Amino acid sequence: MKLRSILMGNRGSIVVEAAFIFSFLIILSFGIWEYGSWLSIKSQVERVNYSIASVVKERFNLYGKREVLTNNDVKEIYELAKVLTLHRYDSNLCVRVESIHFAGSDVKKISSQQKIDYGSSLCKSLTTKDLKNKINLSPYSSRGRWLPLYQVSLIVPMPKGAINSLLGNVELIPSFVSAHTILLER
Repeated sequence: MKLRSILMGNRGSIVVEAAFIFSFLIILSFGIWEYGSWLSIKSQVERVNYSIASVVKERFNLYGKREVLTNNDVKEIYELAKVLTLHRYDSNLCVRVESIHFAGSDVKKISSQQKIDYGSSLCKSLTTKDLKNKINLSPYSSRGRWLPLYQVSLIVPMPKGAINSLLGNVELIPSFVSAHTILLER
């Protein structure tokens, strides 16, 4: 009897309005929480990508003056990325290393190009801007050659959150986080 009088009276409208408002606030809170988590993971991925890019940058010192990457080199970089991400994404981590080398002349001419992926199938969904469009970033060195360009990309999956699960196929927050760094060898 009391419930009926609450729902039928003016006070019942307050209960209904409160239910809508609190539902909206809860959904908004979850959305803010998930977006904050995405930003946190994005920040971590960018820091790790910068660290593994530094290893590629030091190729001359760390890899016996060898400029061309091998599959084993990328595997070692992948293993380093797993350690730097504290093994949170071991089975789903993807590392891509691309490089462009130039012929040793005064004219900038590409002599070789390579792209090596290592890790999960997320590498197939990774779309990066073509490194050929960035060849103007390569300077002519004092050793009389154009410096090779490298691009290091790291991709990790984003955990499926409550908001994305609730909305089904609508991806408000991306399903993966990626970071890309273009660099020159030192």
